[in-house]
Amino acid sequence: MIKIWTILWIILTVILIAFPIILIIFYLSKRFQKFILMALNKITHINFLKKFKNEVLLKGKRPTVEPSSDQDLSESQGGSQVETIISETVEIDIIQNIIQAPMVDAPAVAAPQEETVYDRESFLKNKKLLEKIVYEALVLRKEGRLDDYEKKLIEGLALDPDDKDLNRFLADYYFSTGNHKKALSLLKKIVELDPKDHKAIRQIGEIYLTSWDFETAELLIEKAIAINPANPKYYISMVELYYNTDRKPDAVQQMEQVVRLRPTNAGYMLTLADLYEEIGDLDNAQRYYFLVLEYEPSNEKAKRKLKELVKE
Repeated sequence: MIKIWTILWIILTVILIAFPIILIIFYLSKRFQKFILMALNKITHINFLKKFKNEVLLKGKRPTVEPSSDQDLSESQGGSQVETIISETVEIDIIQNIIQAPMVDAPAVAAPQEETVYDRESFLKNKKLLEKIVYEALVLRKEGRLDDYEKKLIEGLALDPDDKDLNRFLADYYFSTGNHKKALSLLKKIVELDPKDHKAIRQIGEIYLTSWDFETAELLIEKAIAINPANPKYYISMVELYYNTDRKPDAVQQMEQVVRLRPTNAGYMLTLADLYEEIGDLDNAQRYYFLVLEYEPSNEKAKRKLKELVKE
């Protein structure tokens, strides 16, 4: 009897010791697997962006570049607000194809035909169906059923792949969830439909910014600002870009523009104060920390920073 109890005690002890070890090994293996998958996804994402740029480059190459051609193109498409910031190289072709989307190989348009009653009825029927799909999709989004929201948008695009609203909704969904690979193709489609869609151009720039392709990102974000210079978020993107490329004085200038556009936003003022402090301009740093407290008297960071600057 004692022998049986001893064996049972040993078995129980082994189980109690082995079980936590097994759990730890399982947990660590899951973490390691997740890390590997994230690394592979990052590599895939970067490779996709490179492939995307190369495809655009091949479509947009020109045999020669005349000095005045880019200027004429810029003026004809509203780009005269921004000065050329790099030499006329193949990179210009890349950006122009991404943001202007010329239809070089567009098929010839057939001669207009007389509209039939059937065609009109079919058009109106599809239009009503698309309106219903958009409405149902927005309801699903409001309810937080994002998977169903995505499926509903895809259902609508199956009926009309060129519907800008559906492309916009789905692109925003993928962009906000970090699925940049899917977002990029939809954003490119939006720019093809409307070459002056500054939101889509800026989002493409953000995708390249997150992939550390700063040169492409800078050109795209500058283009978005040229089309719509009143959106502070676009300048924030430039601040991030300049900061990551060690151009802090330029980042300060962009942040000043943000504060001019939103003069009562304490968060923007706080960011500008921090940037001034980083470049050693303590007088302006103090000035903006004081402005922060005018709009947010309880802001602890601004109070702490002012105390530190006064001691110095």
